[in-house]
Amino acid sequence: MAPDDELMRSTETALTSDVRGAVLRRGDDRLPDELAGFQTAHPHRPDVVVGARDADDVVAAVRHAAAHDLPVAVQATGHGHTTGLERGVVVTTGRMRGVSVDPVSRTARVGAGARSADLVGAAAGHGLAPVSGSFPGVGVVGYTLGGGLGLLGREHGWASDHLRAAEVVTADGILRRVGPGDELFAALRGGRPEVGIVTAVEVGLVPLGEVVGGGLFVEAEDAGRLVPVVRRLGDEAPESLGISLGVVPVPDLDVVPAPIRGRTVLHVRLVAPDAAVARAAEDAVREAAPVLLGGLRELPWTESGSIVGEPEVPHAYEGTNVLVTTLSDEALGSVVAAARSASVGCVVDVRRLGGALARPADGPDAVSFRDAGWIVRVLSSTEGESTAAVRAAHAAVLAPVADAGLGRMAAFVYGGSPVSAAELHSPAVRELLARVRAEHDPRGVFGPC
Repeated sequence: MAPDDELMRSTETALTSDVRGAVLRRGDDRLPDELAGFQTAHPHRPDVVVGARDADDVVAAVRHAAAHDLPVAVQATGHGHTTGLERGVVVTTGRMRGVSVDPVSRTARVGAGARSADLVGAAAGHGLAPVSGSFPGVGVVGYTLGGGLGLLGREHGWASDHLRAAEVVTADGILRRVGPGDELFAALRGGRPEVGIVTAVEVGLVPLGEVVGGGLFVEAEDAGRLVPVVRRLGDEAPESLGISLGVVPVPDLDVVPAPIRGRTVLHVRLVAPDAAVARAAEDAVREAAPVLLGGLRELPWTESGSIVGEPEVPHAYEGTNVLVTTLSDEALGSVVAAARSASVGCVVDVRRLGGALARPADGPDAVSFRDAGWIVRVLSSTEGESTAAVRAAHAAVLAPVADAGLGRMAAFVYGGSPVSAAELHSPAVRELLARVRAEHDPRGVFGPC
């Protein structure tokens, strides 16, 4: 039952005295800015928002919610936001962006609100790097708890494999530091268990200086020649090569370079620390089809976000994916064709997995479907489009690989796209998450039991 206004006002007064950060009530003019995130669909509509400045604020917010039987949600950057919380308490962690690097142990302590660019920049001065992904604006904590598929994941594994410890406020309002040997820690390594709010993580870093990387745009009509080359490169290339293929409907805007403006194009993304490996892959792409724009260059890891070049403007979107063991030329070609003919604009990203991503973590974890060799993702803007049309288009794009699917990666299920627990986690991981939920959030403060 929703709390009445009188109760909310009286309890908010007590909460305000315990919190150093902002405490905003429903109707406050500052709420839209406080809750603004990268994903603009399905916004939170809480009774109270706590803009936490530190772990103590998070503790106060969770204790307040538990005492008054209110649901709780957390928002950092909002990149992987799915559906919004109605009523209750939302804790925003964007103010908690501290990052400290220990170059001797090759680790970093990262606050709940820190973004990938924050960590990459702090580590770069020591010749180190996290196992970071393609988008600099994504939150480090959410990315890591969801597994974290890095650009060089085939060489270094999942980001969650490098999680060393986590500080988490559980549903009882207790701040805990968990590490190896704790089932909660195992669940946090890729399972995204909704049993608390992680206030900081300690992650391992890898030695990394410059890489050779970039993207090559190719006319979509050349898919028949390009697809077999990309698929072969993915299957045969060394683990040090990160490779993906995008299908991108490019808007007809003056700011877009003329060669790709207003066209649907294929985008081959390549990156490797070994220049010879990256250049050989680039040569193979250029031999397969004329390149409209782009190419590889030497670049520091701080500029790795330019390789995929994802949009930085917040927007409403929905997306899903399929993990498969193998991918044939025919299936990949059919995915590309379906994306090109879709009635709704569909951005497709097909990434090679395997290598270190397929090997077991050092200790118990919650990453499912490690035997997947590829992930096929599809995403669409939902602005001006019906949910039914978007989901129908996504089903058509993924149809060529759906029957061979092992499951889905939870971190790439965006918006309200429907998905079952069995699709997201293996039976063993589902059992682990259930045990952790029963121990740390039996009342369902952070979600339905």
